[in-house]
Amino acid sequence: MNRSHEDLNMILEELQKKQEFIFTQAKQTDLSRQSIAPVLEELCIRISKIMACDRVSIWLFNDDRTSLTAQNILHKNRFAHTSGEMILAEELPSYFEAVQQKRILAIADVSTDPATKELIQLPAYDDGEVKSLIDASIILSKGIGGVVCCESTEPRTWTYLDRVLAASIADMLSFIFDRLERIEVEEHVHQLAYTDLLTGLDNQYSFTEKVTNLLPVLEEGHRGLFIYLVMDQYTEVQSVLGPDGADQMLKITANRLKTLFPYPAQTTRLAFDHFVIFTPFEGELECEMTRVERLINRLKRPMHVSGQEVYMTFSYGVSIYPEHATNVKYGVQAAYMALQSGKEAANRKAWNLYNPDMHTFLKETMLSEMNLRRGLDMNEFKLHYQPQVNCRTGEVSGFEALIRWQHPERGLIFPGDFIELAESTGLITPIGEWVIKQAAGQIREWNEQGLKNATVSVNLSPRHFLHHNLPFYLDKCVKEANIKPKSLVLEITENVALEDTEAVANRINLLREMGYSVSIDDFGKGYSAFIYLQHFPIQQIKIDRQFINGLGNDPKSSGIVQTIIHLAEMLGLQTIGEGVETKQQWDLLKQFGCSELQGFYFSRPVPVDEINELIRKHGKGGKLLLPSL
Repeated sequence: MNRSHEDLNMILEELQKKQEFIFTQAKQTDLSRQSIAPVLEELCIRISKIMACDRVSIWLFNDDRTSLTAQNILHKNRFAHTSGEMILAEELPSYFEAVQQKRILAIADVSTDPATKELIQLPAYDDGEVKSLIDASIILSKGIGGVVCCESTEPRTWTYLDRVLAASIADMLSFIFDRLERIEVEEHVHQLAYTDLLTGLDNQYSFTEKVTNLLPVLEEGHRGLFIYLVMDQYTEVQSVLGPDGADQMLKITANRLKTLFPYPAQTTRLAFDHFVIFTPFEGELECEMTRVERLINRLKRPMHVSGQEVYMTFSYGVSIYPEHATNVKYGVQAAYMALQSGKEAANRKAWNLYNPDMHTFLKETMLSEMNLRRGLDMNEFKLHYQPQVNCRTGEVSGFEALIRWQHPERGLIFPGDFIELAESTGLITPIGEWVIKQAAGQIREWNEQGLKNATVSVNLSPRHFLHHNLPFYLDKCVKEANIKPKSLVLEITENVALEDTEAVANRINLLREMGYSVSIDDFGKGYSAFIYLQHFPIQQIKIDRQFINGLGNDPKSSGIVQTIIHLAEMLGLQTIGEGVETKQQWDLLKQFGCSELQGFYFSRPVPVDEINELIRKHGKGGKLLLPSL
């Protein structure tokens, strides 16, 4: 196609306008998949003018480049725009290969060229309307991201100028799509940092930040209530409704709390069924407590979950700012103590207002009731082990050691009921040392049974992890057990990062030099998790179960899990998916490239005798494959 001097001037002018238009749009802070739609329509009109073609379309690949989805198609002859059309690599293999191998694909006759002859099966081609096309790859920072396609209804031999123009147009589109992807990644990171993904509420980090900023600017005469709220008998209801039903209950409760306690009140979900609300008020405390009671009573309305009407009750404790606490941490703590004190008198529908005497009373009561030191001295603690499997093969690669207390009167007690007390009394370090010693001895026994390459992960509290004696105690235990340090994986929660950053980095470096692996448990629950990737030489991350729960149902969860795994791969880190409960979750994690898995789909945490029986029956050649698989 020959172009006149005037045509060339027009093309250059339009190309410059297009550049300015793209730059203006790309720098918008609210750029999104929705806001970009009219932008793409305008771009396709401008491209059709520059390229003198009859149809212009912009397509993006999916992550594995097995499909292309139309972001916009301009049908010039019909003066119409469409989007959402999809073409598949399995149906058009030659075309997909060509657009990924060639920067510019210029076809004079689409019906005969090997790269495009498959296209005639598509609606736009089967009537012979399109004769020629020129495609240019859209190159993004992650690789080939898509293609811009210019089509002609007349036979056309594409010139060198056409090729240059097509490449320039594709490069401009690369700029805007790269910008869009960066914005979406930033939004994902922000969501991980500030949001409880299950409920959409602020997470604890965000709640603390917002309320800390709010307290100094409360109007004169205003005070505030910290309300620590839990669902009654949540565990029992969860066992009936299952994980999905329980998650639905939490979402409904969160939505109701957001409605009942609007801004400037702040609400967070701490974990499981634990919620905290901070609400400013003025006037008499008695009137405000009456209002709170009325609002929380409205939470008791039936929930429709899994086709059933579910009736839940709630218990809560309240503390007052500034009478009971002058910061968020102590406000939440005081409200929690009020809740615990209230539940001493009534297990359901309990409520209580904090009294400073509660702290000492509750501490002494719990110490007297549970007597942790006696439990240690009488060897009442046990370790249960949950298998971790290779995501690709299903073979057992290791175990997580989980502590249980076999109390002589109360039976089997789970760590959620005594670890917090152990931390507050300082007994967490000797308990942690007991776990390390037991785990090291168990590794030796499994080595002797032929399972030589399996690791055991142990959980360390922040206080124990930074304890000056930890490296020496670890060295002592592995030498006594005659095992290698790499057999023992040290798991820390992300809140360790809130301690002295330099001390944490030095400790991780020392442990790494000694041959141990350090793993972040519950990765992604809060902002601090990402501090590890930037500052600390960890070797493994365990993806929090709330993201795994959404796989297959929530596209956002899938996107976040893929992002975490991809980020870990780039940094040379292992990934473990926690809380795997279905085959579908396993298949998706395998597709995403996760290293290892752990969850009820494979096995619950079980006593060591059950693991030994599995090794005896199913261990072969130093490998163990769970019979359920």
